[in-house]
Amino acid sequence: MRIPIFFMITLTAFGLQACNNNDRGGRDAAATSATGSLADTTQRAQNYTADVEVNGDEKSFILPAAVGGMMEVAAGNLIIQKSVNPSVKAFAVRMVKDHTKANIELEKIAKAKGLTVPATLPEEQMKHIVAMKTLSGRTLDVHYITMMINDHAETEELFGKATAFKDGDLKTFALNTLPVIQEHHKLAGEIGKKLNISNVNNGDDMGSVSTSSGH
Repeated sequence: MRIPIFFMITLTAFGLQACNNNDRGGRDAAATSATGSLADTTQRAQNYTADVEVNGDEKSFILPAAVGGMMEVAAGNLIIQKSVNPSVKAFAVRMVKDHTKANIELEKIAKAKGLTVPATLPEEQMKHIVAMKTLSGRTLDVHYITMMINDHAETEELFGKATAFKDGDLKTFALNTLPVIQEHHKLAGEIGKKLNISNVNNGDDMGSVSTSSGH
């Protein structure tokens, strides 16, 4: 199984900040040397938020969950504007609604624990949204639904692990949100079958635009 895409994002891009931290500058400088891998990203999260009363696994959940939710909203809004497929557009409307709600809830939890989640998408995710803007018609729909299937499979795993957290707030958030994510994954799969997305050699390939929202 490949490493979840949102764990591959560097912590610098996340812009995670610990509130009321007099020594944050030094810890952030030390953290900037780690990039790319799950282990490095997790270590940076722990270094950068050493004074926050949340353990390492819980800290490394907040980062990808926050950025992942923002990506779902951004991609959904783009599809609402550009897609002409009623099923794809309706799915995107639901993504925006459900993930906006979850994003707000997670932000409140993070702030209560002295963390600030990103206000904007990291550069790599924004590049992906910009690339998607060059697509249209079936190509855009196939790309989006393929991305949704892949992303929600990974997000299910991320939230599934979070349901075992000791932190009550994050555990409750994960337990309440996981069924929604599972429903999203199911719906994306059903739409994917209607679009015949497995037929990758039908002239509707997506070219150089990755189906991963991390690129």
